[in-house]
Amino acid sequence: MRWSSIILILLLSQLVNCDPLDKTENEQRLKSCGKNIKSKVFKGREAAQSEAPWSVFFIYMMKPATEGEKSRATVCTGTIVSSRHILLATHCIANLNMEKARWEVDGKFDQANCKNDDYVITDKEKLNRIMFQSNKQTIARAPEKLTLVNACLQRKPDKTTVYKNVTPQLYMDDFAIVDLYEELTFTSTAQMVCVAEDISANAVDTKLDYFGFGLNPPEEKNASEMTPEEENTGVLRHETVHVTNNPSEDYYFLATDKSQKNVACEGDSGGGAIGVIKQRKTIIGVLSQTNCEDKDKRTGGIAKEQYASVGYYSEKICKNTGICKSEGEYEKYHPGYVKEQKPVRKPEDIQLPGSAGLPAQNGQGGGVQVVHAREPDSAIGKNFILIIAFVVFVFNF
Repeated sequence: MRWSSIILILLLSQLVNCDPLDKTENEQRLKSCGKNIKSKVFKGREAAQSEAPWSVFFIYMMKPATEGEKSRATVCTGTIVSSRHILLATHCIANLNMEKARWEVDGKFDQANCKNDDYVITDKEKLNRIMFQSNKQTIARAPEKLTLVNACLQRKPDKTTVYKNVTPQLYMDDFAIVDLYEELTFTSTAQMVCVAEDISANAVDTKLDYFGFGLNPPEEKNASEMTPEEENTGVLRHETVHVTNNPSEDYYFLATDKSQKNVACEGDSGGGAIGVIKQRKTIIGVLSQTNCEDKDKRTGGIAKEQYASVGYYSEKICKNTGICKSEGEYEKYHPGYVKEQKPVRKPEDIQLPGSAGLPAQNGQGGGVQVVHAREPDSAIGKNFILIIAFVVFVFNF
């Protein structure tokens, strides 16, 4: 993994109560999501935050391995889908154990966290290490819970068995839901998009816009060879992709830039591929993996991106968050639900573990080293390189 220094600006959100959406809130969301919004990615153009106000910079502060070690953080991209919910990729916070074909958080898999096939993280020590930024300002910290969807489900390859040497990256779910404790305040740089209702949203040749905060490596270098000065995570970039017809599991789809000039990269993981449905900006996919690492496999018809299909998880999203496509579906999972008041949190309740290592304001000392969340690979670079070679072999038509 590569390291670089970034500055994290800690700005506490207004403390108000939050829970899954109630019926009225979901109805209001259906009326307003994805409206009035203008519409990284290798060689992708830089974009203003107001062009993609749904995109947020995810930061997960890691526990120091030794006393006195410099603070480190894993970074990804997330997507706002309600005032209290953000979609993300599982691998932004967990590692995929290739041997056991399961996700592990901080090197462990705790069966007690499994609920209805999902792995639910409510451990305050872990959650307090999470923050989200928009327009270089922290807009949310220490979420209420994080759900790794189907991470307790024993998946087996199905449609991907047509490929040789199928590995868990192609059939293990890589989709997560973040429940915020406090309500987001929507602004010109922080807005929600609508949520795809079924997998028809990612039909072949569908055009999608992707915005992410990942690396933009020089043409002549592999991503892992970039110097700290060259690393540029945290800059929002844009690319346009189209869904391809390459076989994948129902909960995934593959996409590519038809011009073969752009491909998402490390740090873009977890970000949303956005389409337009009924004149609304709608999240269609959550980025899982790409082949950006290898400089020789970014262009020339080779580059591919794998996305988790949001439409596939529509029912799970409704059940977990109250973000439902209809009144009938809402009543199915949340009949008679009434939101309860929760205590307002004190600053000390959400203090970042190891506060001595907190990043400084406005770049004055206290740098934080960044780990770019690589697409599922429990062995750092090894398995990622293997999947890249596999993708290139399969999709080089």
